[in-house]
Amino acid sequence: MYTIEQAERIAADYVKQLTADWDNEVALFPDDEYKAQKGEFFYFAFQSAKYVETRDDKYFLYGPCQISVHSETGECRLLSIQESYEIDPFNAR
Repeated sequence: MYTIEQAERIAADYVKQLTADWDNEVALFPDDEYKAQKGEFFYFAFQSAKYVETRDDKYFLYGPCQISVHSETGECRLLSIQESYEIDPFNAR
């Protein structure tokens, strides 16, 4: 079973590979409020690196910017808007 720290490294590598050909560099949020474990999954939020650094809305990426990492297998995937709303990984509501 992975720890949250290990899962975070897996998620960071995944998002780096996934977004390698994007125009914007992205990064996971370092804040604990954007990291969670629910059931068998860890969840992490990412955003443009400039937004994470400055919190300036002009750098904000729209859409679901959340990744799940399975705690046993390390499998990563992006959450859809519907999943993000249903799971509410960071208890935003």
